[in-house]
Amino acid sequence: MLTIEQKQVKEMIEQAQHILLLTDERIDGDTIGSTLGMYHALKEMGKEVEVYSPHPNIKTLEFLPGTEIIQRDPCVFESASIDLIIVFDCSDGEYFKKDLCLQKHPAPLVVFDHHVSNPAYGNINIIEPDAASTADMVWRFVKATGLPMNKDAAQCILTGICTDTHVFVTSNTTAACFDAAHELSKYGAKLQEIVQQTMMNKSLATLKLWGLAFERLFHHEGLDAAATVITMKDIEDLEVDETDTKSLINFLNSMLDGTDVVLVLKETPEGDVKGSLRSRRRNVKEVAEKLGGGGHIKAAGFKIPQARLEEKDGQWFVRKDDGEIVTIG
Repeated sequence: MLTIEQKQVKEMIEQAQHILLLTDERIDGDTIGSTLGMYHALKEMGKEVEVYSPHPNIKTLEFLPGTEIIQRDPCVFESASIDLIIVFDCSDGEYFKKDLCLQKHPAPLVVFDHHVSNPAYGNINIIEPDAASTADMVWRFVKATGLPMNKDAAQCILTGICTDTHVFVTSNTTAACFDAAHELSKYGAKLQEIVQQTMMNKSLATLKLWGLAFERLFHHEGLDAAATVITMKDIEDLEVDETDTKSLINFLNSMLDGTDVVLVLKETPEGDVKGSLRSRRRNVKEVAEKLGGGGHIKAAGFKIPQARLEEKDGQWFVRKDDGEIVTIG
């Protein structure tokens, strides 16, 4: 049975002529997969559809059908004919607020998301904190509303589910994920290709980077966690894309024995330090929120502006440019 919000969104899609789809600014398989999955479904309906994403795609997702149509020029918002905007897997909507001001005729905003921290910033919000991914939410919406499906849509949606559950091994994996994989495979989605492209194609440079991270593993006393770091020097010396570090924390979380929390700290080209947290049982969202971040109970993150990583006696810590040492935990 459709919820009130799903019925409203179904009607809005049916009435719309020109739809703009938005990814999150944090590019990963879930936001790209759910956005492009909906793109292919809407194109199958005969709708005029455009996709906007603020940052370049991740190399491991370039195999997805439709990545070539993604636009990165915010002038797309200026089109007077856009009559519906839908955003996927974006927990706050902050990055595109200024772009919405470019609209000549403001269009209603629909939000699909599974982050518990989402403040429901859209005109219509479909938010499911218990969902494993936004992509599996999109699949259940498409199925419930009878939107047309094809092989390309199925491949994109299944990629979103697989990457956010690390191929069905993370603690947020639900029975709905397995049902979706079975159903989407009937439409032509290829699980083997998804695993090969997103999990099994690490470059030599990326593996060397991971090796450095493994060597630096230490016990973070403040969090009682296994922690490691990646510096900008590492990324520059090995000439790797910083997006090559995204799956490291999921690997550590699934492989480390006797450790409940994993922390990965990484310097960014902008001069900040980003922290990613994963847990099997503890609430790491609370830790992230204390540092201005957020996320899920067992998967969260934060950013410390204008800071760098320093090491002393085998322990790494974050120091702000003004000299302050940041306490994590």
